Amino acid sequence: MISTTAAASPASLLIAAAAVTLLLAPGWLLARSWGTRGIAAVGGAPALSLALLGIASLAAQRTGQRWEPVALLTGWPALLLAVGCAAGVALRRLPLPTAVPARNSGGTAGIERQPMQLRERLLLTGAIALAGGVTAVPIAIGTGTWDSPAQASDAVFHLSATAFVRETGTASFLGGLAPMYDGASVYYPTGWHAVAALLPGDVVSGANLLVLVLAALVWPLGMAALLREVLPQSGGVLAVGTALSGSVISPLLLLTSVWPYGMSVSVLPGALALIVRAVRAGKVGARVRAAAWALALGAVFGVLIAHGAAVFNLAVLGLPVLASAGWPTLRRAWGRGMGTRTGILAVAVLAVMALGGGAWIMRRSLASVFNFPRGAANIWETLFAVVTDHPLLAAFTPWIPGNILVFALAVWGATAWRRVEAARAWTVGTGIALTLLLLASGPAWPLRALAGPWYTQRARIMPLLTLGMLVLATIGVQEAQRRWSTVATAAAADRPKWTLLLRRHVPATILIVSLIAAPGWRWGLRTELLEAIHDPGRASYGAMLSDGELEFIRRIGEELPEDAVVLGDPSNGSAYLWSVAGVHVLYPSRPRPASTELAWLGENADQIETDPRVCEILNRHGVDYYYSDDAEPDGLTGGVREPLWGEALARVPRSALEEIDSQGDATLWRITACGSA
Repeated sequence: MISTTAAASPASLLIAAAAVTLLLAPGWLLARSWGTRGIAAVGGAPALSLALLGIASLAAQRTGQRWEPVALLTGWPALLLAVGCAAGVALRRLPLPTAVPARNSGGTAGIERQPMQLRERLLLTGAIALAGGVTAVPIAIGTGTWDSPAQASDAVFHLSATAFVRETGTASFLGGLAPMYDGASVYYPTGWHAVAALLPGDVVSGANLLVLVLAALVWPLGMAALLREVLPQSGGVLAVGTALSGSVISPLLLLTSVWPYGMSVSVLPGALALIVRAVRAGKVGARVRAAAWALALGAVFGVLIAHGAAVFNLAVLGLPVLASAGWPTLRRAWGRGMGTRTGILAVAVLAVMALGGGAWIMRRSLASVFNFPRGAANIWETLFAVVTDHPLLAAFTPWIPGNILVFALAVWGATAWRRVEAARAWTVGTGIALTLLLLASGPAWPLRALAGPWYTQRARIMPLLTLGMLVLATIGVQEAQRRWSTVATAAAADRPKWTLLLRRHVPATILIVSLIAAPGWRWGLRTELLEAIHDPGRASYGAMLSDGELEFIRRIGEELPEDAVVLGDPSNGSAYLWSVAGVHVLYPSRPRPASTELAWLGENADQIETDPRVCEILNRHGVDYYYSDDAEPDGLTGGVREPLWGEALARVPRSALEEIDSQGDATLWRITACGSA
């Protein structure tokens, strides 16, 4: 368990502060320069920051500039931020030719919400602090220590990838992770790795604290911004809706291992807030509308920088918002005559062609996603998870009744769609997310392919449903206040004082009930989620590091020469040598490597004394060392999981080796059979 001192050490505070600054400061400056203020600017900032960093990482790669912290002040990130801010200020301030009346050319009436009063700002700040606090502390407890690496297959990949970004100085999404693919330049979303590589301290601590910042700060800030843009009022309703964003499990579940996708989900609410703001009806100048759209599109790009599959998330929740806002305008335009209709159809055709072209360019990646093998799940289990907000991955304590109050409020909010215009688009988007979730749970029939963009995995779809339900639940809080507060006022003389007190503070009452019904918003479950990837005795899918093995890896990292390369089964902990100790390994991730040569070696490494090709490959890659772990590969008793491939990597004969160091079941060897020194 983590101690208070360890959780708040100066090093960890510095890393966390750097992550917060890196995610919020650039995007906030952009948002302010382009005319957005308040919580919308803060909540949308992380997506805008990722957009800036994504373009900068590509430009740095193309110009030979290293991706390192100093580049933030002297390289492409600083240059692009300066240009972006200057462009925003110029658009708003310079006298440009326009037919729009002057009163609309520089103002923001019709787009910006009315400024909140001091009391409302304090309520919202408290709600964000509550949502973040009940998330941050369980994360810290479950993680153990900040330098404890996550023991999940995806986490192994991303830790190694971040270490390579730090070494190569390349974080571009077009080839930045080439070392993970044996030198092949492929597309891979590198938003996570670009941010993590810039953080001070070691790779593992940076990754763990980035999880903390995304789950406990970025997510509630984004939800606060989205709810502020969706709801016409603020005050207690907005505060309670924002606080309830800290009660859900699915975003935190994703951030336990699938970090790039989890990052895209965490910044999604802020991006949606800027979209809602851009399409809001109102008589404003063309420059104001253009600035709002520029920020919205920039935020969309930032979400895609985090993970390409986010385009489907944006489609599920964003298209209903666009359709709801644009339908009246489209209908009016359609009635203006054949010329306008032809233009509309031409734009539609071009959009379809652009989507088709993008799909063709990404056809290999899309094919791997749609064809990912996934067995059918239990639909009743899925429905239970929807109602209670239970994790749809591994096995965790049911915690009945879970977060059922949010579900009930969301249903209430959805039923208000006739009266509350904002509820319509979010009811549709949430309904689509629920349909996709059920399709992913059902049997293998043709329509199940619609869940393919999410690897047909329920846990990846669930956050879309969660996000939509939070918006509807806040509308439900608004409806509860409208109904019960009116009753309280009308029947004040006939009610006990305590009843009147509750009815006059409906949002606060709902918040308190939620904390009681889902005790502390399931504090223990949150801790359990993190322990499932950090505690060797509780790892959901099996541990790859035993209790003392991490200490052993750090020790041999100091003993080995800088140019050392180690052979080992990546499922027994050897892959962590690279991200934890900075020692190069031949297999930095668990899946079968892209290289045919290295894949062959994994299947034949035990023939090192009889097949000369084994030594030829090892010598060509400079491999002089071997890491073994003799524990039972059950993922439970000794920190070794069943290998995904390459069983021969664990069977290298000891007669070909010379022992250097050992601890417990783990041993580091020098390879002597290949003539190495």
